[in-house]
Amino acid sequence: MKTPTCITRLFIAACLSVTSLIASPEMVGEWITSYGRYSDTVTYKADGTFVSVTEVVRGSGAGEGDVSKISGTWKLVGDELSHSHPKGSYTFKIRMASPNSFENLSATEGEGTLYEKSGPANTAAPAAKSSKADKITEPKIGSPERKAIMDAMRGPVSKHAKTEVIFTGSAQVYQDWAKLEGKVSPKNGKPFSEDVIDEVELDFLAILRKIDGKWTTLYYGWSGDIGTRIEARNRFPDIPKALLPPVPN
Repeated sequence: MKTPTCITRLFIAACLSVTSLIASPEMVGEWITSYGRYSDTVTYKADGTFVSVTEVVRGSGAGEGDVSKISGTWKLVGDELSHSHPKGSYTFKIRMASPNSFENLSATEGEGTLYEKSGPANTAAPAAKSSKADKITEPKIGSPERKAIMDAMRGPVSKHAKTEVIFTGSAQVYQDWAKLEGKVSPKNGKPFSEDVIDEVELDFLAILRKIDGKWTTLYYGWSGDIGTRIEARNRFPDIPKALLPPVPN
């Protein structure tokens, strides 16, 4: 038989759990982020549980099924979002960018940074009007928007690489800014010249901005780590954090 003290403690713990959920109803629903070849869908439920499903959405293996699925419990206290599941637990800081999106401020290289609420899950939070310009979009391959971005980069990058190039990777647009992360290849299929090949075969990053209705390349570079992200942000501190989050110290 439980003692009155024990019952009181259980009651307080239950109240604190409910209070945590009541204080963060905006998190309840389905959230999606993408990074590299992957997409992660996290569903936060009002009972304090969550389900995270990571899938391959680009390149080999795309559409072949779940990469991983994790279930556990969640809690939001202030700006700290905690996940607990059988494989472990972790806490990261977030910032609500809008009623339908939040940033993972603790994200590192290779992790999702901007989460957007999808579908009917929006009913868990008050309805809010959002402009397309306030969301990150990914122009589809073959679309006029993506072609305009590629064309804006092709001249300067081809000149640097000493041959006409083509681009592969993820193009993202936020407001009047754009980012491409991926790879650069010679259009003619021949190897790059020896004096540039060690550089241009690394991971590619480009930052563009729409000026007077036309995409202009502000920055491009290659690196095998986060060097280009640091350099781009140092040279252009106005780049929206949602598009290119600051690199954690």
